[in-house]
Amino acid sequence: MCSSPMSRTVFSNPYSAIRIPLLILTLVPILLTGCTTVQGASEPQERRFTGFLENETLVLAPEISGRILAMAVEEGDEVQAGEELARLDDSYIRLQLAQAEAQAARAEAELAQLKAAVRPEDVVVAEARVRQAQAALDAADIALADAIELRDHPQELEVQIAQARAALKEAQAHARAAQHQARAAELEMQMWGEIARDLANGVTVTLPDGTVVTVGAPPEKKQQANTQWNLASQKAWQAWSQAKQAKNAAAQAQAALDDLLRQKENGQEGEAQIVAATNARNQAAAALKQAQAALEAVKAGPSREQIAAAEAVAAQARAARDAQATALAKTRILAPADGVILERYFSPGEVIASGQQLLRLTRPGRMTITIYAPASMIDDFRVGDILPLEVDSAPGREYGARILAISDQPEFTMRQSQNIAERAAVVYAVILQIENPDDLLRPGLPADVILRTP
Repeated sequence: MCSSPMSRTVFSNPYSAIRIPLLILTLVPILLTGCTTVQGASEPQERRFTGFLENETLVLAPEISGRILAMAVEEGDEVQAGEELARLDDSYIRLQLAQAEAQAARAEAELAQLKAAVRPEDVVVAEARVRQAQAALDAADIALADAIELRDHPQELEVQIAQARAALKEAQAHARAAQHQARAAELEMQMWGEIARDLANGVTVTLPDGTVVTVGAPPEKKQQANTQWNLASQKAWQAWSQAKQAKNAAAQAQAALDDLLRQKENGQEGEAQIVAATNARNQAAAALKQAQAALEAVKAGPSREQIAAAEAVAAQARAARDAQATALAKTRILAPADGVILERYFSPGEVIASGQQLLRLTRPGRMTITIYAPASMIDDFRVGDILPLEVDSAPGREYGARILAISDQPEFTMRQSQNIAERAAVVYAVILQIENPDDLLRPGLPADVILRTP
């Protein structure tokens, strides 16, 4: 069964004159029904499928959403393959890319550092941490011993209270003195500030004739005043900083005295101090063990598990960087081939969604044709095959039509076929591409695609 009334079978072997009338009588009913079933004894069977030529068009759509920053083409413009047609706002993506590049560089550096041999400076740092942890443990031991001594010898507490009172008085006196020095330094700063401003403004003098003039100070005087003002400002800042430190020292001395007084008033306070000192000592001992273990690890170098984890982090950072770089590239809409812009659907400043049509491009020198093949013959068509094509406007000439796609959905059939005849009427769309280098083919012309089968 043929797919269109244009289908026909072509024979190349002539029959004898006696058999021609009989042959015509046999073919006439078949031609009237649009089907061709006769085939020669050894000639390939030829089937023709009629369709209409169309310009090959490409629809361009962005792969990401965004605001259109610029449109470089108008309808009717000729473009070349790779030419930038539009650009989306990429400011946020560039920021993300910069962050991803920094993270990838940091991950690569950490991996390289981990893979490198043991560095002497790392060992020095780890040893310093061990010494620091040992010093903290020694201080905790002393604090615990002092707490036990105070509990077991209450008279020592009285001595410490007296010492704490003396320390508090000294700290308070130092705080008051520092406060006075800070105020004096601030007054000196204000004085030099006023002098500098007066010299900068000059002196206003009224002449005998009533004219008022402003006499400026010499430049060296202004420079000296500004220098003294800057020095006084620094001195005032230092004085207030020292006053704050002295005030904090007095507060700490007061807190130390209060702790000793509470211990004297409450006998259980000594036990609490011992418990707290014991906990602090245990924490210091644990910290020392961790520092010692870290030193041994640095000397031994990284394990395979550590290197594998660092490699995974670096790979993840590189993937994030590459993803942002890909997203940045997608903000530029490029022409996939040479052609002419048929339609432009958006303008600069508008927001477009991912996959939404932006431009439609036609390709000169290429056309397409869609034919419909019956289900019984669909296996004779394969994507990539080149079939001959003929048009009435170029008699005797065959063009090559390459199969681009074959539809997997049947057309021109009922929703549910009820019998064999209805199932035989199912057809499938086949799309082919034709080169048109001499520009003889025109959209809308009918053409025949020829399928020759053994």
